[in-house]
Amino acid sequence: MFIERDRPRAHLVVDDFFAPAALSAIFAEVHALDRRMKPGLVRDIGHDGQSVFFAHPRRRNRAAWIHESSKTLRLFREHLFAEPMLERFESAREPLFQIIPSCWAPHLQVSSYMTGDHYDFHEDEGAGVNLTAVVFLAADPAKVRGGDLVLAYRGEEATVRFRHNRLVIFPSKTLHRVTRVRVASTDTKDARISLQCWLTHGRPAAKAKRRAPEADRPTFLLTEEPIVAVAQAMVDSPGAPDTTPEAMYWGAFYLTRILSANLRCLGERLGVDLGAIRIRRGAGLEVYGRARVDGAPVRVGFRLAGPEVAPTGALSLFVEAGRGRAASTSRSVVPPGADERESAAILRRLLARGRASDRRG
Repeated sequence: MFIERDRPRAHLVVDDFFAPAALSAIFAEVHALDRRMKPGLVRDIGHDGQSVFFAHPRRRNRAAWIHESSKTLRLFREHLFAEPMLERFESAREPLFQIIPSCWAPHLQVSSYMTGDHYDFHEDEGAGVNLTAVVFLAADPAKVRGGDLVLAYRGEEATVRFRHNRLVIFPSKTLHRVTRVRVASTDTKDARISLQCWLTHGRPAAKAKRRAPEADRPTFLLTEEPIVAVAQAMVDSPGAPDTTPEAMYWGAFYLTRILSANLRCLGERLGVDLGAIRIRRGAGLEVYGRARVDGAPVRVGFRLAGPEVAPTGALSLFVEAGRGRAASTSRSVVPPGADERESAAILRRLLARGRASDRRG
């Protein structure tokens, strides 16, 4: 069944999307992904259009991304771009759906919903993203209740009921949510599953080297001068200038969203559990977490100097080993334009230095 609906905004509903043989292969891969699933993150737009991903109560599920080596991704592409589907897309009333034959499905996100899980209203955004395609799946549909897709536009809403093996395609900038799910089981194999794909216009060049996206990862925007400068104004310093409400907003965003998310990301990359991320305001602003490395306590974080320091040298990574008077601190400025790999290398050296000084103490 292929249905094109107009309200509240044009969307397509296709039932029985995958063939039975394809479903068997897909469930085998999805079940094997369970150990890689992590809590789903939400995306916000930061300074200069950059993105940052963080945990938020409006999204409760688990998710993982799959790329070129995935059989599920291959089967999704085969079914979406099969000749009968392409003919239906080209004859769609909505011109946006007519471009699907010229689109590409670069990757899939697999989302797993158990009892109590949901995803509140949000939009899908990204470079080149025009359409969102979602397939609903359940190994045992009789055990799943809720998990409907609600689309909203200009004050009007429409609900697309959860049905196993149903494909829904809609404009990505449409507000949408997933209603709360109930699963008559505690086995994650019985979860309500979504396969989400963000269709992008145009296909990659045949010989282009495609880099798997770092999805649901923080964007490293550590030393972008304008946003660092407004954050410096929040340091408790005599030289701090008067700031506008907008500047205060971006300064707070930089500290609470960008630096906090990236510090947690660095800890995960180095296998260091930093626990709760905290912010300390004084002569310098510190965004930090605490951990134990080789059994010794350490404090790890970013330090932002006040406006007396140029933005290009205002941000540093630090590791404080030990406590009280015996504590020793190693610090290194994060150079402009530093990416995740370079920042992780700086932090790794500081941790090694901290361990050495702690042993000497």
